[in-house]
Amino acid sequence: MTNRYAFRRMAMAQGKTSAHIYGVSWDGSSSPAMSRTDDASGFVDPVPYVSGATAYSSPFDTLMPWSGMVRVTDATAGQLVAIPKYWYKWTKTGAAMTLQIADAPVEGFYVSPAHADRGDGAGERDLVYVGRYHSDSTYKSVSGSPPVTNVTRDSLRTSIHSLGTNIWQYDFAMYWTITMLYIVEFANWNSQETIGYGCGDGSAAQNVGASDSMPYHTGTMQASRTTYGVGCQYRYIEGLWDNVFDWCDGIYFSGANIYCIKNPSSFSDTANGTNIGTRPTSGGYISAWSIPSASGFEYALYPSAIGGSSSTYICDGCGSSSTGVVFYCGGRFFQDQSRGLFNLNGGSSVSYKLVGIGCRLQKLP
Repeated sequence: MTNRYAFRRMAMAQGKTSAHIYGVSWDGSSSPAMSRTDDASGFVDPVPYVSGATAYSSPFDTLMPWSGMVRVTDATAGQLVAIPKYWYKWTKTGAAMTLQIADAPVEGFYVSPAHADRGDGAGERDLVYVGRYHSDSTYKSVSGSPPVTNVTRDSLRTSIHSLGTNIWQYDFAMYWTITMLYIVEFANWNSQETIGYGCGDGSAAQNVGASDSMPYHTGTMQASRTTYGVGCQYRYIEGLWDNVFDWCDGIYFSGANIYCIKNPSSFSDTANGTNIGTRPTSGGYISAWSIPSASGFEYALYPSAIGGSSSTYICDGCGSSSTGVVFYCGGRFFQDQSRGLFNLNGGSSVSYKLVGIGCRLQKLP
């Protein structure tokens, strides 16, 4: 995978290849489905795994950057998923939105947020890594362990970073790096419908690793997509909306104002951020997004309107309040169709902790 990516970079530098662009367009209506654009026009929808299935595939399986998302073992952090660099562009006209992803630089496109220059001296990164699982009590990504929960975001930030100088808590840049790949691949806001309901058993967190025997990178270990339970994964990343929520760093709020942070060494619950826009301060189902214009944060979409449902618009909820400061995302073990990939929660104080909120690590070499 690394050699293939390096070859493409060398070929681009020599002018021997051009970018492939894969896009989706949403008309802003109540339907969560999108149409495919650019080189993705005419692609069929992916068929993720469901328990017992013998046929599953995606037209993106041989295309970078999706094909470069592979499982790796890290001696310090545990089981990770590699994510290659890509280039993206959001366009919004009225309520309609288009997202394009390119496998090489294109004028007017931006480097994927987790790979972009974070101001930490490393410059752009060709590969970044995210924890395959929710972190356990050692803060690592290890199969078979219960996720660590009931700890504040600030405390987990410190504990995760103690694993190594380039290991940090999952952040908003990584969240959108993964989420944009999902959007273009599945062309639908409703992740619970396209991949699986996820969530959990309705009562408590379970050990991670439920998807370990899945023969494909994406799908659910349940008997059907409409059956709740752990074991949902997207491109080998387990539990993006099941088992427990994940605290997400690099973003905080002050009233209606949203602040984002690039450099992980500057992560904070209340300071060091760039104001990227405003948000609703009451919760509900998401019905529209704002696209920031702040330089370096063009990826950092946040809900701009509330008014959907579990089957319309974005299909997921947004927890919010005028006093909320810190942010977590995804779903937990309670069974709820508002808690898919786009379930975003910014209504909690810095001291908030819950048995349903865990964490995930990322490695930025």
